Amino acid sequence: MVISFYYGGRLVGQSTTTCPEGCRLSLGQPGLPGGRLCGPEGLELVRFPPADAIPSERQRQVTRKLFGHLERGVLLHSSRQGVLVKRLCQGRVFYSGNAAAGRGGPNKLERDEVVKVFDTSQFFRELQQFYNSQSRLPDSRVVLCFGEEFPDMTPLRSKLILVQIEQLYVRQLVEEAGKSCSAGSMMQAPEEPPPDQVFRVFPDVCASHQRPFFRENQQITV
Repeated sequence: MVISFYYGGRLVGQSTTTCPEGCRLSLGQPGLPGGRLCGPEGLELVRFPPADAIPSERQRQVTRKLFGHLERGVLLHSSRQGVLVKRLCQGRVFYSGNAAAGRGGPNKLERDEVVKVFDTSQFFRELQQFYNSQSRLPDSRVVLCFGEEFPDMTPLRSKLILVQIEQLYVRQLVEEAGKSCSAGSMMQAPEEPPPDQVFRVFPDVCASHQRPFFRENQQITV
């Protein structure tokens, strides 16, 4: 997966994951070289970039305050069937992705629930329609918004923390389709790869992260 971090609409960091079991987005631990490693559950740890690069002092303060609610982060898993997310952190997390298309309004990740946010089969169907000149190029991105409702009418540049996630091979297919369209010669749509078994493993990995006690009506203010 290619993971891009945006603070106030500005790109502040990007990482490409390498552990096949998935990754955990969190504040991490001090002293981790490069901010990444594979933990005991086999998930790569990807740290949120520090807020130091944010030019506005007020925005830096609010972002750091939000960090205080994101310590446990979220778990991400990518397979040929799609992208799964599990929210562990106290702070609210909202998302967009093709698996949520048509729902309308903000899409909230409930704590400790495994949610499919990107459906690869649906992407390939939409890509086939694009090659048949029946629709626009499908969106390959998943966006997580931390601490604020999303999607909504607020401009993306006003969001404190956005994380964009793309499956690497899906991103490459979109780039190739865009190039073929620009060149004026439409190639044949690629076939959907056969499903794998990794999808079944992720819920088991998630089960090892037990939910601590907290108040269900606890509000996160930023």
